[in-house]
Amino acid sequence: MRRFQLTHLFDKFCRPKRPVTDNSPTSLQPSSHPPEETWPWPDIDRWAVQFVQAKTAFHEAGHAVVARYFGIKVIQLSIRLRGKSLGRVTPVVTPAWQLAKKYDDLRRRADRNPGSRLRTPVDVLHPRSLFGCEESLHAELHATVAGAVAEEMQFSSCLGGRGDRNRFHLQVSCCYGNLTGFVSGSSIALLRHRYQNSCQQILSKPENWTWVKAVAKAAIRSENGVLTGDEIDSLRPHSSRPPPPLPEVA
Repeated sequence: MRRFQLTHLFDKFCRPKRPVTDNSPTSLQPSSHPPEETWPWPDIDRWAVQFVQAKTAFHEAGHAVVARYFGIKVIQLSIRLRGKSLGRVTPVVTPAWQLAKKYDDLRRRADRNPGSRLRTPVDVLHPRSLFGCEESLHAELHATVAGAVAEEMQFSSCLGGRGDRNRFHLQVSCCYGNLTGFVSGSSIALLRHRYQNSCQQILSKPENWTWVKAVAKAAIRSENGVLTGDEIDSLRPHSSRPPPPLPEVA
């Protein structure tokens, strides 16, 4: 029964519907100053470093293109080194991601103070009570796994993507977890596999894969290792129809 509930979301929204647009883009604001960034990469003249940078560029391009395919606005793509992070895509905050973070914050706060009188009641922490935007979640889950899919398609291997896996797990837990947010590993793996297959089909379309390659190439050749959302959109093949926008958080 649990697997049916998890896969029902995928089947129901295999094609995104055109949502009602409202609000203006709101970026994911860091809670503190980000670590120092490095560009160009150290030892970039070495083939091995160039190879890792190319894999990173395709990974982030996959995130950006699939996000745009489903109407999630992208603020920035970066392949500048930041601590242990090789690259990142900054999208606007979608309703699904805002609710996932709210759920995660409430759960962590309750776990830190298990005996407090102010502990959030368990029914408030129930994931389903915080969730009501399946279309937004469907787009988010596609965009989350798209980086690894694009990297695999180009290089037949993936560097890691631990942060992407954690984000996917949090989003699914928020929607389909039990009262503590638990979802079995087999259920997570099943749903991730289905979204990866769907992303591969999306990126295999000539216009989308051409877009991914153009974004990856532009990021590598950019002056500072960063592309804006407008620059990413400008690289979209003219034959590709602009994606319908998803609702954003005010």
